[in-house]
Amino acid sequence: MQHAPGEIEVIAWPGAVRVTIGREPAPVEAEAHTPVGSEWASQRGANPRLFNGPVLSVVSLDPPLGHIACRRETYQRLVVQPRVQTGVRMLAVTGVLFATNARGEEHVLFGRRAPSVRIYGGQWELGPSGGVAAPPAAVQEITERDLADHLADEVEEEIGLRVSGGTPVAVVRDRAACSDDVCLVLHVGPLEAARATPANWEYTEVAWVPRSEVRAWMAAAPGGVIGASRALAAHLGWV
Repeated sequence: MQHAPGEIEVIAWPGAVRVTIGREPAPVEAEAHTPVGSEWASQRGANPRLFNGPVLSVVSLDPPLGHIACRRETYQRLVVQPRVQTGVRMLAVTGVLFATNARGEEHVLFGRRAPSVRIYGGQWELGPSGGVAAPPAAVQEITERDLADHLADEVEEEIGLRVSGGTPVAVVRDRAACSDDVCLVLHVGPLEAARATPANWEYTEVAWVPRSEVRAWMAAAPGGVIGASRALAAHLGWV
């Protein structure tokens, strides 16, 4: 999938991240006769793995203050876009994972998305990544630690590695995917011990790529690399 100019935006993030959540409840699940309900049924028919659940939708970003304001939304109302515009822009988290080999050379992890994922099936990405689930109704704030813990869960579920922490470097806005990804950089230790393999259906393969070779590898990657990861790699000075 090619991106039109302006569909991907990398927003530098100078410090910590704090996410606040409005008190309004998420919309109820749309009925089948509504535009959202009808499109959801069509999407579910094409991909039975889709299921509705609570997500957070970004309302505004304030990088100098490290603040992201969100509201409660549903995955259903995300998926029906762009056919039915709902204004949902999902808050997500993406990992930029590094490991170092015995010669001190840094490698970065890429994963190839399964054909049945919501968008960009068969393409490679920096990751793992995933949407941030909305917390219980009584919770109105998520900390940077919470985001790092969520990423750690994604990493363990998708590639079988246990990690912790992470430093925010940017938010990547992907207008085609209707998402804002908080990108956390973290070092996972020696490459020899970082045996990442697809641990569930979301990735079909993974690759540790020497950081010095990222430009050439991305140009040759079968299936291509998603625009958000290409933009993030450029932001980090790799291409």
